[in-house]
Amino acid sequence: MEQFIYYLKVSLKSIKRAPLPYALTILILSVGLGVFFANATFYYRLNSDPLPDKSDKLFFPMTLITPYECNNCLPPRVLSYSNVQKLSNSGIPSAQAAMYSSAGYARLTLENLPTPVSLRVTQRDFFEMFEVPILHGTVWSDGSAENQVLVTKATALSLFGRTDVVGESILLDDITFSVIGVLNDWQMLPRLYDANGRNHLSEGADIYLPLETGYDLNYLSNTNSVSYDDTDYRQLATEGRAGALHQLQFWVQLDTPADQQRYQQFMLRLAEDEKSAGRHPAPINNQLVPITEIVDYFGDASGDIEAFALVTLLFLVVCLLNAIHLALNRYLSNQYEFSLRRALGASRSQLQLQMLADVLLMTIFSLAGALLIAYAGVVLMNALLPQNSLFSSWDIALIIALVMAALICSYIVTLYPSLRASFGSLNQQLKE
Repeated sequence: MEQFIYYLKVSLKSIKRAPLPYALTILILSVGLGVFFANATFYYRLNSDPLPDKSDKLFFPMTLITPYECNNCLPPRVLSYSNVQKLSNSGIPSAQAAMYSSAGYARLTLENLPTPVSLRVTQRDFFEMFEVPILHGTVWSDGSAENQVLVTKATALSLFGRTDVVGESILLDDITFSVIGVLNDWQMLPRLYDANGRNHLSEGADIYLPLETGYDLNYLSNTNSVSYDDTDYRQLATEGRAGALHQLQFWVQLDTPADQQRYQQFMLRLAEDEKSAGRHPAPINNQLVPITEIVDYFGDASGDIEAFALVTLLFLVVCLLNAIHLALNRYLSNQYEFSLRRALGASRSQLQLQMLADVLLMTIFSLAGALLIAYAGVVLMNALLPQNSLFSSWDIALIIALVMAALICSYIVTLYPSLRASFGSLNQQLKE
């Protein structure tokens, strides 16, 4: 340890002899790493698995059981109520939930000003499937229509000023609802259960209410709804349940490959029965899409972040090449010192340890500068792409990866000078 401290002191003296080239090397490396870090933050978040312990069990069943003829057509992104009912009757999934997003106005009494809120109209298995933490209360006891809601912690604080509000009442579009549960702080990112139209980049809902209640009260989807017949979307309680009005997303949890195969067979039999009954004139096209592939399946991947990732990676390579060139110039200016140490008996391993001390100092300085530049880059990207602002936080895994990237880049910058110093011809170095 004392020897390594000595190497650090030697490195600091070398920096003091030529501070400007060293500072320029650190600046170039910090800029390259900082720009790379900023984009890596978004790329890491957007492509992370929000449910790593069960993402291989969650699937979006899609089927072309629609009342129109079509060749080479993909199944619609959303399902009708009747189709969801049919897909729910297999008994194979350990959990399943239909859902859609809507909007409304909430307040405590008629004397209060209404507050706009986002709604998630869904079924009770939603909270188990997507590991939604419950702070107070519970979810609905069954799938029947009830004027009961769950609210987020932030919504409870906004409306009541406290979180333990189970049993309290709120007015949702001037209809009285009882609060049966409060969600703890929770933000699934990316929000893959609602990947339709790039909604996976947005925040979650404020209030959750039963699917049957949503239909009874005529809450239409505010993201994607389409009708393939003359169904009146204003009559969800009646026509919306029987007609070809598509607005539902549907997720199933299939715990084993055998369950997945059985469910695919069930979907095939269902489509064949629909076709035999004359309700499905188009060719059969069933898809069982894993949750981690749903964004790519819909074609809603964030292309701008992908492009930035490539550009910033190339920019980092250019910065590394420039930093290597500057580091080599520093070596050339200190070449006689390295040669003299070799002539006095310093081994190649000792010179390599000296270079590792240089790497450590360069990593510390460049990492500090890179984090500052990365923070500024994240702020700028949030301003340019506000829809991605939810994905700008750092966690321990990401910070460790950034530190390792800085360490590797610092080693690469000093690698060639290190090899020249350790393995070059001593006679030639002394002559130079």
